[in-house]
Amino acid sequence: MPEITTILFDVGWPIIDETEAHEGWYQFIIDAVKNRTGRNITREEVLLAQAEGIACYSPSLFSYVIWQFTRPDEKAFHEIRRGFEEYYTHCAYRIQDGIKDVLEKLHGPFKLGIAANQPTAIYEFLKKNGILKYFDSTMVSEEIGYSKPDLRMFIRVLENLNSSPEEALMIGDRPDNDIVPAKLLGMKTVWLRIGPHRDQKLRYPAEKPDYEIDTIDRIPEIPEIRARLS
Repeated sequence: MPEITTILFDVGWPIIDETEAHEGWYQFIIDAVKNRTGRNITREEVLLAQAEGIACYSPSLFSYVIWQFTRPDEKAFHEIRRGFEEYYTHCAYRIQDGIKDVLEKLHGPFKLGIAANQPTAIYEFLKKNGILKYFDSTMVSEEIGYSKPDLRMFIRVLENLNSSPEEALMIGDRPDNDIVPAKLLGMKTVWLRIGPHRDQKLRYPAEKPDYEIDTIDRIPEIPEIRARLS
């Protein structure tokens, strides 16, 4: 079996903590739905719609939740979705505790790549916080033109790193967008169980990740990673 030489990271949750951003998102949808449709919804209703989106493996939770409160009005949906895109670029983020130390250890022994559904505006945030320098491939979905779980997203990142799926490992917080497509390509997978998708149910055994961890600092303990670091 090929040695793991390449590690891909999702951005939302493995690298940045989106807790505050999600709280802002909940309020955004409440206000946007009221302003556009006159309908009053609660935070609890938004959380319930989000849970439904996670359960059904919806690739975009944002689109799923907005549609639940605007259907069948497609015009209202698209207006609120466009408004969300503008809002999303100004969300409040912070770097996950401990991720800099982990990336410092991995950078050099491994080729590191970003595999994330993000706008290119995230580059400046990662650069400002001293994170972007650790990655050999920094392209996100907006630049690539494909979004997870589309396999072409992963293939493009691997091509940019001159790596094959068999020598790569994917670290992500979502079984649907990160683990499942990476496994289909033949990559090793690590499910970082933090954030809204930490309890997402796997649909069948073939989707089971190779490893599950619940804290950032356990990444270097993954056997294939530890072997190369030792």
